[in-house]
Amino acid sequence: MKRRILASALLALCTSTTAFAGTLVLLPAQSTDLVPTTLLANSVTATAQTSLTAARTRLVPTERQPVSISWALPHDQPIQSVTQPFTRSSREYWIDVSATELQRGVPLPLTAPGAIIRLSPSDPVGGKLQPTNVRLQLGRQSMNLSQATSQLADAPSLQAAGMDVPAASMVMKLKPELGSGLATLQAPDASGRYVIHVFEPESSLAVTAQADRNDLLLGNRVHVRVSMHDADKDAPLAAVGGFLRAPDGSTTLLDYQHQSDGSFTVDAQPRNIPSALGLWEVHTFTSGIDANGDEVRRDTTTVFSAATPTARLSGMANTSAARDHGIDINVGVTAQSSSRFAVSAVLYGRDIHGEMVPAAFAQSAAVLRKGDGQLVLHYDPASLKGISAPYELHDLRLQDQPALGLIERRALAMRFDTP
Repeated sequence: MKRRILASALLALCTSTTAFAGTLVLLPAQSTDLVPTTLLANSVTATAQTSLTAARTRLVPTERQPVSISWALPHDQPIQSVTQPFTRSSREYWIDVSATELQRGVPLPLTAPGAIIRLSPSDPVGGKLQPTNVRLQLGRQSMNLSQATSQLADAPSLQAAGMDVPAASMVMKLKPELGSGLATLQAPDASGRYVIHVFEPESSLAVTAQADRNDLLLGNRVHVRVSMHDADKDAPLAAVGGFLRAPDGSTTLLDYQHQSDGSFTVDAQPRNIPSALGLWEVHTFTSGIDANGDEVRRDTTTVFSAATPTARLSGMANTSAARDHGIDINVGVTAQSSSRFAVSAVLYGRDIHGEMVPAAFAQSAAVLRKGDGQLVLHYDPASLKGISAPYELHDLRLQDQPALGLIERRALAMRFDTP
């Protein structure tokens, strides 16, 4: 009898508290989510850490006090909870040449009329180039630049327009009536090294490099697919090469693999996280053949961010009614290294039509020590107007703020009926 009374009392206690608080387990991660499997301590050396902290402080001022914000969102504007990988199509290419090569003549395959060619010195001690001494050959025509271009700008003109370019730089737009084909750019008085940039805005041929993700945790890889298109049709690539560039400027050569559909793929994997801040870049150089059997050159770049998984969501969260009658969600965080972490998420709820709509965004940040801790997402009452239970938590993110790193992301993190 006493056991029944005790069980009844506990059940009543639990029933009475679920209207105000509830402990929930995060929903299983989706294939597109970013979830750490192994936590790593920040392994940056003391010297590098000092430099890194100073650099980060300039970008992200040090803040020791907890911060929490929220604001209402339009109910009729859908929010993309799954980030789309960065994609870039290119109709351009670059060539790094020596003075000897430029004196002899550099071949530039052109696939469409009206190409724009930029010539810039990459050697600071290189001599100046006069546009009057540069020649272009296209087919059987050999011309000076005044004959070959519809627009021509030298270094003084570019500088007067606000462009920070070195002496000997020039930009030329070829006359459309010259057509396309294999052009040769020649400068007999060249000295030093130069970069030639060719942009073909009217070309139907473009190369696309697409990564399968925007964010990466140390130890994982980004899969990049490189393909060429002629208008809306696929076109085969003949050769592809490139490298992975870290934020500190260091590079690693990449080995691209040819695919049966004419594209190339490569897996890029950062080996460590350098002290420099910034994005990782996959630079790709391609060569293909157009429908006429002529060479097509294209260069492209895709980017991603990489972070050391110094913390992760514990998988547990607690919902409760806030003092101001809003909703508090205590999100569990397990940290391998002490840092200032932030969580953010979008709260969804049912509108008057019974549709699940975005209601409010909230973010919370605080310093957490190594071990288990929590951060509180607070949604104020004004953010909850027009919606009701059941609720969903979308786009839940965990960030290491000093490192500017995204270390976990859940497209759909949890569902709950009452705060």
